[in-house]
Order: sequence, then structure tokens, then C-alpha cells
Amino acid sequence: MKAIIFDAGNTLIWLDHDFIVELLREHGVEADAGRIIAAEYEAKRVLDDMVRAGRAGTDESRGQVYFREIFRQVGVPGDAFAPLAKRLWARHAEHNLWGGVRERTAETLEELRRRGLRLGVISNADGRVDALLEAVGLRPHFDFVIDSALVGMEKPDPRIFRMGLERLGVEPEEAVYVGDIYEIDVVGARAAGMTAVLVDPLGRWTELDCDRIAAIHELPAWLDRTA
Repeated sequence: MKAIIFDAGNTLIWLDHDFIVELLREHGVEADAGRIIAAEYEAKRVLDDMVRAGRAGTDESRGQVYFREIFRQVGVPGDAFAPLAKRLWARHAEHNLWGGVRERTAETLEELRRRGLRLGVISNADGRVDALLEAVGLRPHFDFVIDSALVGMEKPDPRIFRMGLERLGVEPEEAVYVGDIYEIDVVGARAAGMTAVLVDPLGRWTELDCDRIAAIHELPAWLDRTA
């Protein structure tokens, strides 16, 4: 293995659960971070179903579906989604909703580079992911960052994965892709000939036919097992 390419949201940088908890509280719904993380699983199932059915939409439209399902799962009534969404997207515009970095992330990236691996990022995003990674201190670890909004294509399109492989100068079988949504990240990376690993923080995706990790700090051990 010569390279690892990462998704950004909920792989390297995580949803600001504290903000979501507070936003829900403002609208009379109590839900802690653990409940929101569990609700994200159901939202990802909805996205997987959409992609499998050929209704992938765009990253922007999937984001609306994603949060609508999270809010439904934690008990927000349907007629309350509009005011919640207005506040949500206003916050996203001024301060990205994804910005949390989990413990051992930077240390893991350093370890992977010490092993001689080249690292990159391919993200379905809105043009700001490079700056976001810089803001949280992770950008120096990566050889490149591909933001779908800037290149005119989105995962699971295999072309965006091939673009990353070309930037690193590696063959598909020499690289691993790590992401958190099966139909977008795993299926897309496999279509480009890559191995894929799914981020599964609560260990719930037991029915899926791919390797899983709770977070990227488990990657060195995974590499040792699969060497």
C-alpha cells in the first residue's frame, strides 16, 4: 500500500454535535450528542437508498435530506423543519457545521506519513474544505485536497477518485479510500479500483461487505492486519 485518501466530513472532521444539541434545545427538543450520532446512521441509510435508486441528487440536496432525517429521528415534528433548517444553514454559511477533530487524528496522520504513505482528501463539499482543514490544523498532512465544488464532479463518480490517484501517481490497487457513507464512499472508490474502508463509529454496519473502523486512529492497526 502506497497511499490513503480520506473523505472529510465525519471522517477527518466531525459534525458539530454541540451546536446541533443547542439548536434542538432552542426548538424544544432534548437530544444529546450520542442520540444525534445514532440518528446520523439512519440518515446515512436514507442517502444510501437514494443513491442505489439512482436518485443521488447533489451534495447540497443530500445535505438537506440528511438533516431532515436526523431531526425526524430525534423527534422534531415535520412542520418545525423549516425554521430549524434556516438557522442550520445560516450557521453553516458563517462557520462550517463540520469542524470537530477527534482525539488522535493528527497523531494518526503523522504515523501514517512516518510509514511512508502518501495522504490525500477527496470531499463532496462546497469549495471550503481546503480552508477548513487548514483552520483545524490538518491540512499540512495531505499532499492534495480535492473539493467536488471546485472540480465539477462528486462522489460516487469514479472519475473524482481517479483524479486523486493521478495526483499521487499511484495505481488504484495501491491506495485505500476511507469514508463514512457506503454508497458514496465505498461503492465509488471500488468503482475506481480502490480498496475502501468505512468509518463506523458505533460499530453498527455489520451487514456491509467492507472493512470498518470506528475512527481513523484505528487505521495503523488495520494496515498491520491487512499487510
